[in-house]
Amino acid sequence: MTVLADAYSAARSLGDHPQDHGWRELYRLFAYGLEQEAPDLGNTVTTSRKARSECSFTHLMTLLGIAVKKVGPASFDELVDARIPPAQRLAALEVTLRDKGGDITEILTSRQNSFTAARRVLVVQIILGAYFGGGRGNTVDFADLGTGLGVLPRQLNSQILFDRFSADLRWNGRQPLFQPIPFAARHGVDRGPRPDDQWVHACYGATEYYADLYRELELSLDAPGVMETAVRYHEFDILKQRELARFIRRYQINAVNLSYVLYEIEPERRALVIDVLRKSLRAPEIIIVTEPVAELTKPGCTVTVYDDSRAAPQQVCMVSDGHFRGDVLPLDDFESFVDRHPVLTNP
Repeated sequence: MTVLADAYSAARSLGDHPQDHGWRELYRLFAYGLEQEAPDLGNTVTTSRKARSECSFTHLMTLLGIAVKKVGPASFDELVDARIPPAQRLAALEVTLRDKGGDITEILTSRQNSFTAARRVLVVQIILGAYFGGGRGNTVDFADLGTGLGVLPRQLNSQILFDRFSADLRWNGRQPLFQPIPFAARHGVDRGPRPDDQWVHACYGATEYYADLYRELELSLDAPGVMETAVRYHEFDILKQRELARFIRRYQINAVNLSYVLYEIEPERRALVIDVLRKSLRAPEIIIVTEPVAELTKPGCTVTVYDDSRAAPQQVCMVSDGHFRGDVLPLDDFESFVDRHPVLTNP
């Protein structure tokens, strides 16, 4: 398939998502524009794809949406208003792409979707607490890859935040209990430039639903002890295999988290990241990978675990809502994982 055909397929799939929190009509407009061979839209997609060959088309379309919202906030409401004929909205989009093309291209070629969901810390806390808990005596040198704003490494072990958020997440029908993680060190890794609050806010949709989620992020940042937690940040591209391996070995990392990171990368390159980690981590090792279902085109996300007990990845659970409300639903390897690493829950 051509670049534009792949982009159209991604935009159309995103536009068919059953939930709408403010982005869906924009993705539908992108699909319509690509189908209509809108010249400025086509040129923007082709140019940015050439510069970001490692980028998945799903990520490229979400980044384009963020870029359009950021450079033209005054016209964004018009672009996502389904009451306005699509041809009229496409004409407005073409004007934005033409007038703000340099700013949009800069975003598409240098940024990541840095949406930061405050509740994504929950499953990481639960799994790492279970894996390293029980008085086993192992310390944890942790790295959050694709950390963005770097909130998640600071949130871990905050019982205040865990108690605040976990009431809305049921673990196999029960409520999880807080289990502390025996950290020795915490690291956050992302490619530059590191996002600031303004960029992260731009990655949120322009709806009250997303406004509530952003308030949860602010609550997390202001929670006692969160900002004071020692985290060391590193700026490099995790697709650079040698640099990633050197980092893991230098800091003796044995626990890694990737939340909504691998879907941003072309599928054939995702396994390379996991391969480097599995060859470089010190024992006892664990990798937690949380990915959106069907490349962001369906609700929820899946949680996969890699550790030194098995060569194959372990499909542990699915979370019914990607913003970590609702239910944690067991997948094929759930029972065997919790048998070895009990997850404490209320009856």
